Amino acid sequence: MKHLLLLITASLLTINLAVSQELASQTINTTPSSYNMEETLSKLRTSMKDIGVNIMAEVDHAKAATKNGLELRPTHVFIFGNPQVGTNLMQADQRAGLDLPLRLLVWEDEKGQVNLGYHSPKSLHNLYELKKQDAVLIKIALMYEKLSEVVKK
Repeated sequence: MKHLLLLITASLLTINLAVSQELASQTINTTPSSYNMEETLSKLRTSMKDIGVNIMAEVDHAKAATKNGLELRPTHVFIFGNPQVGTNLMQADQRAGLDLPLRLLVWEDEKGQVNLGYHSPKSLHNLYELKKQDAVLIKIALMYEKLSEVVKK
């Protein structure tokens, strides 16, 4: 009986881990860049400006790590938004403010490949009561796709 209970517990933990990994893979979109880190960042900054995205901050995690005696491969986060878009989401469900402004992660992996990643707007739809905000979420998804295309060329 004790062995059966352990087996059931282990099975449930395995299933839970698999589901968590599947959810994570569905909510984080990753695109490899065709450019090095500096070129990727420059192209993204220009493209964001061109499409009317307000960059509120750019965080250089590697620089912060170095200042504290730690090592980290190049890792940047753009924090950006447009009140015309984000406000609509927060009017529908104020809790969406937890994920706003939007973020875009740019990092160099252990092989030297530069990538960009972001949470899928679909994940926002699933987290919050945004059922009437599909048009806004589609707009966000299209903006992320445009930014991804800029670094693939």
